[in-house]
Amino acid sequence: MVDKDYYKILGLNSSASEEEIKKAFFRLAKKYHPDRHRGTKDGNYEIKFAQINEAYNVLKDRKAKTDYDIKFKGYSSKKSRTAQEKYRAEEFYHTAQKALKMKDFNSAIDLLKAATRLEPDRAEYFSALGVALSEKPRRLHEAREMCEKAVEMEPYDVENYIRLGLVYKKANLEMRARKQFERALRWEPEHPIARQELGLSQSSLWMMRMKGFLKSIFGSGK
Repeated sequence: MVDKDYYKILGLNSSASEEEIKKAFFRLAKKYHPDRHRGTKDGNYEIKFAQINEAYNVLKDRKAKTDYDIKFKGYSSKKSRTAQEKYRAEEFYHTAQKALKMKDFNSAIDLLKAATRLEPDRAEYFSALGVALSEKPRRLHEAREMCEKAVEMEPYDVENYIRLGLVYKKANLEMRARKQFERALRWEPEHPIARQELGLSQSSLWMMRMKGFLKSIFGSGK
């Protein structure tokens, strides 16, 4: 895979001629040659000079340049497709949120599934898909899987615990639901939904914090 833009390193575009490549190389090599900066503490000149030489050695050779151009165009095209897919996934996600508000759950599910296919590393898309699926009683098992996946991907996002807890609650898994709300409070002690679901008053919340604090000091006692 091409991970360096040799044209950019030489300050050129991909349509540059052999003469333009040569001129750019000599101009930059003279500017960044380490001998011109001997005694300076900035090591970036040597790195830059090495990059310039690497770029020129490829682009001055016709066969190497042809091979590079083919790979570079494919890499650039892939980057462009990736950006487009990310944009489309975000559009699907935001449209799905509107569908959820309108209780159009089928459309929301389809849109969020498309978003997860385009961007399979976005936990919030899986979490939202779980919420949408939970509105379909026969698909609660799928909802749990999606929300569990989101928690696994983003264990520091409190909302993932909240959504998973609410899905567990719909599935009548009360103990599992409670555990998720308790986890949410560890990250965000004042979270209103978690507190409401656990039925916590200020005093009981203080006791819960104290219990966690003592456990962190003395251990579980096992």
